[in-house]
Amino acid sequence: MVTTTMSLIAKQSTSSVRYRESLRLLGALQALQEGQGGIVELLGEPGSGKSRLLAQLTTVAHARGVTVLDGRCYPSELDEPLHVFTRAVNGIMTADRLSALSREHAELLRAGLCARLGGRGTELSPLQLSQALHALLSQAADHGLLLVLDDFHWADPQSLALADHLARWTFQAPVLLVIAHRPRQAAPSLLSTLAQGAEQGRVDRIDLPPLDLDQAARLLGVRPDTAWLPSALHESNGQPLYLLAQEESATKGADPRTPLLTGRLAPLAAELAGLDPAERLVAESAAVLGGRFSRDELAAVSELPVDETCAVVNALIQLDVVRPLRCSGTLLGFRHPLLRRVLHDQADRCWRSQAHRRALTVLNRRAASASERAVHIELSTSSFTPEDLETLARAGQEAEQTAPYDAVRWLLTALHGLPASEQPTGRLLGLIPPLARALRAANYLTDDAGLQTQLTQNSALDPGEAYQAAVRLCVIVECLHGRFSEAAELVTAALAELRSAGADNDVLAQLTLYQGIVSSMRGDEHLPRIAAQALVLARSGGKRTTLAGAMALHALGELTAGRVPQALASYDAAVRQMDELSTTDVYYHSEYLALLGWCAMALGRPREAESFYERGTSVVRDCSHNAMLPVLLSGLAEVQLRQGRLASARRSAAEAAELAGYLGAQQLREVALAQEALCVTYADAPGSSRASALTEQAVQSLRRSVCRWHGAAVLSLSEALLLQGAPDRCVNLLLDLGGTDLAELEPMLRPRGFELLALASLSGGAGSAGSTSLWADRANGAAQALRLPHNRAYALVARGHLLSEQGDWDAAVTLYQEGERAFDGAQLRLHRLTTRIRAARAASNSSRPERAAELWASAQELAEQWDVLLLARLSPDAPLENSLGRGCHALLPGPIPSVTGLEVLTGREREVAREAGTGRRTREIAEALGLSPRTVEVHLSRIYRKLEIGSRAELARLMAVRISTDATT
Repeated sequence: MVTTTMSLIAKQSTSSVRYRESLRLLGALQALQEGQGGIVELLGEPGSGKSRLLAQLTTVAHARGVTVLDGRCYPSELDEPLHVFTRAVNGIMTADRLSALSREHAELLRAGLCARLGGRGTELSPLQLSQALHALLSQAADHGLLLVLDDFHWADPQSLALADHLARWTFQAPVLLVIAHRPRQAAPSLLSTLAQGAEQGRVDRIDLPPLDLDQAARLLGVRPDTAWLPSALHESNGQPLYLLAQEESATKGADPRTPLLTGRLAPLAAELAGLDPAERLVAESAAVLGGRFSRDELAAVSELPVDETCAVVNALIQLDVVRPLRCSGTLLGFRHPLLRRVLHDQADRCWRSQAHRRALTVLNRRAASASERAVHIELSTSSFTPEDLETLARAGQEAEQTAPYDAVRWLLTALHGLPASEQPTGRLLGLIPPLARALRAANYLTDDAGLQTQLTQNSALDPGEAYQAAVRLCVIVECLHGRFSEAAELVTAALAELRSAGADNDVLAQLTLYQGIVSSMRGDEHLPRIAAQALVLARSGGKRTTLAGAMALHALGELTAGRVPQALASYDAAVRQMDELSTTDVYYHSEYLALLGWCAMALGRPREAESFYERGTSVVRDCSHNAMLPVLLSGLAEVQLRQGRLASARRSAAEAAELAGYLGAQQLREVALAQEALCVTYADAPGSSRASALTEQAVQSLRRSVCRWHGAAVLSLSEALLLQGAPDRCVNLLLDLGGTDLAELEPMLRPRGFELLALASLSGGAGSAGSTSLWADRANGAAQALRLPHNRAYALVARGHLLSEQGDWDAAVTLYQEGERAFDGAQLRLHRLTTRIRAARAASNSSRPERAAELWASAQELAEQWDVLLLARLSPDAPLENSLGRGCHALLPGPIPSVTGLEVLTGREREVAREAGTGRRTREIAEALGLSPRTVEVHLSRIYRKLEIGSRAELARLMAVRISTDATT
């Protein structure tokens, strides 16, 4: 018989994963056929598979010829005494069987059970009725009898009393009684009797534990090592019903809030249908609140009195709809999240929206996390307040990895909804990095059409282009954070996926363009090849915008390879193509303007570069969350600086540094800080402590990296240090860019780097003294590699430094003047001015010293005209080594100038300014002064306007000077 039982279990293994429990039930059935009766208690959580096991048992029993009596309890029958027994034994209560019983037992059964079929019946002693039923079951068990009582936790009190007495006796006849129930809802008296019977060996207790990993895999027909299976098993608490419902929802692609009230979840819906109105209201209020809630919170959301709410909660606990949480004595939760889902989806939508707003108020009092509150904000309104949007922004930052789809939705809502005019500068830019991380965690929204639409809303992009847009955004953020290898891997993987999917050439060209941008940023040798590929793709099916970007990249690639004529041809074509693009086209591809501006600067055309950067900033400035804005501003600062417009350059650099800080773009911020330091160095008088402080701040912020931004920052800081009389530090910084070859500096910038080293050598820089000839030769070689006028100018000036060192003043003047003309042709006015001063110094020692006065006067005039105070204050009688070299600025800072003008501020504004001067953040200032953060930001904007400064950092430096001055007076 063991073989037969095992074969039956094997046959049923595909429909039941509870192998051990099935074996025990079928073992009891086998014993029944052998003439041995008994009692089985089958207990388990809702959805644990009790009914499925009983169905399997009754099917096998029918097949073996066993008489099967099946009784199931329903909540709706709680007021119908003994209905479950009446229905179960109706088939065997025939006249013949009743006549075979004793007269007393027959009368008891007729009065207690048969009469109830017609709605009649009298109250009988449970003991007497159980004896009569015992006799009837024993008489009907000719070939074995199986009585199944399922869902017995819903039994009415009389049925419970009858079952209690039946379970106390051992059946002498082949009768098997199986009672299935949920232990949390079963009557204590029945649990006590069954537990006592289990101890005495009369009751076989079968408990259904949560499924393990192998059982879950068999249930769902997947491998145990399937990646998503452990999380699904955890979310279902190991209960088959919930696990199957999750699998059904996933395979149908249902939204998490789509009701599944048919199929797997139909039993849950039916169970909830039995709740009375008050119970339903409180249960739906709990569903609105979420995974945990207290009685007071339920009262607030349901708007019922607290006492009534408590009574209803007790009823819901008895019904096992909600349960007390183990971690708290006051909080409750649903027995399973799917139960909450059904309740939430069935609630009236209008009521539900208002309830979510009440829940939000509750969570605000609880100081819940932004992620918890964001759910209620979304579900309570479609018109968000600024406070709502700020909460969504914080929630998106909190959930970027744990719930990326939610994070993307919240961040996009905040970015589209928060008004830029009411935000602190750059506040919205700070949401871009978490959005990029969430997009990557969500696999770029490839399986969420709703979020794809949200990502591309109010744009010229189609939702089908959301994947490419998300990838491009992530690549930009990776580059801004200096993770160029990760950016390259990301875009390479996306290209491979799109090629395999048969994407069109425009899409492939765009991503190849980004691949080239990453290559150019980290300065590898693949740029010319990638740029050529992008241009081929763009020409064979790309849009006008893509073709313009590809031409700009191709020009840069050719320039990197030293092919200047080809670079100029591609650059001119890119300019023509870009000029034909509309503002809308440029708006969504402002990175192409940055690329073209970069190319123009490399070709020595700063005015053209300025037009590209200005067009880009004007286009994207209205979109306060465009990550390219600080890049464009930094480029604009560079061209303004080189053209001698120091005030404009400083403003652009300060704004770029501030915005880069919000983005976490450390290397871009380094460039902007270096640009600001160099602007102030030129704009202030010799010995400026402000210039020294800014330069030191920028030097301290440097982080070594092999990328073009780092090289550009080092060049600007080296020039500032040299002008401040620190040639040794200038040399050390430059030689850290790959040694004497400046190998880590991009080829287009090397002539300038070698010219600075030559000047530092002339000024006696440590480690460089006497090396002027080496640097002049290196500058010439670098200029020969890229035959461009401004590169030749750097080489000429470096050679002039060498001749000055050798005392060949006449030849030095000639080279300086030739270099000045080349700088003038390249529109590099600041280099033109410094070179004229060098020529004036050399002329004063030449055979024609009378030329010096003329050169000096014209240089002074230009310096005054362009507000280059550093050079305008130089004395023509000062020794040569005090000009643009050692001693140009005092090695020690001069006296700290007093700061005036604070009297224009109100008393409160002075308090805010003083707090900001200590480096405190907005929230800290607000707490110290008892103001709101919004009010602090308003005061700061007024302070900036009154003091004519542009950033928090500048205010901090200004107040630091004021505090120092006050301390000494």
